[in-house]
Amino acid sequence: MVRPSLAVLALLLALTACGGEDRATMPPLTPEPGDARPLAPAGAPPEQSRAARMVLYRYLRGVAAGDAKVCASVTPAYERATFGKPGGCGSGLAAARARLRAQDRAALRTVTVPTGQAGPGPDDFTVRFEDLRWKGEPARPGGLLAAGFTLRKTGARWLITV
Repeated sequence: MVRPSLAVLALLLALTACGGEDRATMPPLTPEPGDARPLAPAGAPPEQSRAARMVLYRYLRGVAAGDAKVCASVTPAYERATFGKPGGCGSGLAAARARLRAQDRAALRTVTVPTGQAGPGPDDFTVRFEDLRWKGEPARPGGLLAAGFTLRKTGARWLITV
């Protein structure tokens, strides 16, 4: 009779040594390296995050292509800060693009915008330059390639702003 009691006691000690939890838990899911699926930041609904990131993606790819249609994705404040005057994107895009290195223009053709963060304002979304992903060598920040991009929801649209 003593032996079964010792066996039960040993089992109880083993269970408490393992934390005593009676249910299995899993670590939080994390993205695998090289996973290209866009991630939604905390605090931003995935559909808003995706829409904002898509605007920046199209803008950067449009800059690579020299497509002035990208100017529809920026606010007058962004145009003033980046191109020197309100409405300056249409007339200044070619000159600003020409100031980029050939390697930077080539890198922009491969850029993706996998993540970003909600804020700084309630209707804003920010993507840091470091958050951009490149297929090959990354572009260098500077000029059109800001250290960070802020997108603001204006009505039903997201626009790049300062």
